[in-house]
Amino acid sequence: MSKLRPLTFFTICTLSLAAACTSTDDASTDATSASGTANATSSSGAASTDEPTSASTAAPSTGGTPGSTSGESMTGETTPTSGGPDTTTGGTTTGDTTTGETGDTTTGGVEVYDPNLDGPWMTAEVKGNFMVGQVAVPMDAFYPTAGPEAGPYPVVVIAHGFQLPAAQYTSYAKRLASHGYVALTADFQAGFLNPDHVAFAKQVLGGIDWAAQEPTLAGVADTNNVGLTGHSLGGKLSVYGAIVDNRVRASITLDPVDASVMCDPVKCPDVSDMLPTDIPLGFVGETLDGMGGFMPCAPAADNFLTFYAKASGPALAVTVKGANHMSFIDDVASCGVTCSFCQKPTLDNATVNALARAYVVAFYGRYLRDNAGYDTYLTGAEAKQRYVDLGLIAIQTK
Repeated sequence: MSKLRPLTFFTICTLSLAAACTSTDDASTDATSASGTANATSSSGAASTDEPTSASTAAPSTGGTPGSTSGESMTGETTPTSGGPDTTTGGTTTGDTTTGETGDTTTGGVEVYDPNLDGPWMTAEVKGNFMVGQVAVPMDAFYPTAGPEAGPYPVVVIAHGFQLPAAQYTSYAKRLASHGYVALTADFQAGFLNPDHVAFAKQVLGGIDWAAQEPTLAGVADTNNVGLTGHSLGGKLSVYGAIVDNRVRASITLDPVDASVMCDPVKCPDVSDMLPTDIPLGFVGETLDGMGGFMPCAPAADNFLTFYAKASGPALAVTVKGANHMSFIDDVASCGVTCSFCQKPTLDNATVNALARAYVVAFYGRYLRDNAGYDTYLTGAEAKQRYVDLGLIAIQTK
C-alpha cells in the first residue's frame, strides 16, 4: 500500500512556482512513433562529448534492430560537436577529437575501460520524438559509430528529475556512448497539476521503442538488453520501469525519491514496496537532504536507501558524503530556482557529477556487458583508492 507522504521538493511548483511549471495530459498505455527532427553529431576516438552541437550528417543506418515498434519516425537536420576543455576526463578537445588518454586495463582477456574517462568508441547523435498516448516525448540519443567492438550495443534510457531539463544529464549519455552504449534521454512530460507516475514511466520506456524503430539506430541498438537510469522522480520511474518491463536487465539510479504527494496510489505507487525484483539494482545518493527546511528535497522516508533496503542482491548503494539532491546533474550553476530549495552541499558539483557518471558506466559494464572486471570500479580496489579512502563515499552491497 502506498504510504502518505509529507510535503517534499515535488510540491514546490504547486505551492510557489505554478507560473513557471507546465503540465500535460495523462499518457495512455499505447506507444506509437511521431515525426520529429533528428540531429546527428559525430565525434572521434576518445572524444570529449560534453559540448554543444551545430550542423553535420548522420551516420548511415545498417541492418535491423530487435524489438517491436509501431508507427513511423523521421530524421532531418544533423549537427557536429564543437571542441572545448573537458575538465572531468583529463583531456582537452580540439574540433571533434580529444587529446587525453583513454584508460583501459585487461582482466581475464576482457577489456575494462576506465569509467571516469571517455571510452574508445566514436559517437554520433540523433534526435526525434515518439508518441506515447497523446504525448510526443522528445528523445536525444548518442550512439557508437566505430570502436573496438561492433554492435548492436546495449541501450540505456535516462530519465530527468522533476522540473529539470533532460539536457542536464547529457554528460551521462555521452560518456556511455563512448563506452559502447546507445544512450538517450527521454524527456517525459512530468506535469504537476495531474501527476501520473505510471504514465510518466511509460513515456520513459517509450525510449526503448523509439530506439528500436529509429532508422539511424537500426543494427546499432540492442533493445533487448536495456538499462534504466534516472534522477529524483526519474529514478523512481526507472526502478518502476525495471520492474514492469522485461527488456530491462539492470538499473542504476541517482538519488531516487519514492514520493507520491498529491497523487493517488494507483497513478503514483510506492515503488519501493514493489521490490524486490530479479535484476541488479544500483543506487547513488545522498543523505544531506533527508530532513530540514520547509520541504526536504529527498526525505529520509522516501530516499534511495529505502529502495536499497527492499532490493534483493545483487544490489549496490553508494552514499556520496557532502552531496545534496541536485549535485548529480551536469551543471548546478545553470539550474536556477529549481536547485535553490535543497540543502547547501559541501562537496562540489563537478566532483559528484563525475563520480556518479563513472558509477553509471561501471555498473552497466558489469551488468549489461557481464564484465566482472568492472567490480574494481564499483566496490573493489579502484573504488577504494578513488573514493572510499578519500572519504567521499560509503558503499553497501548485497
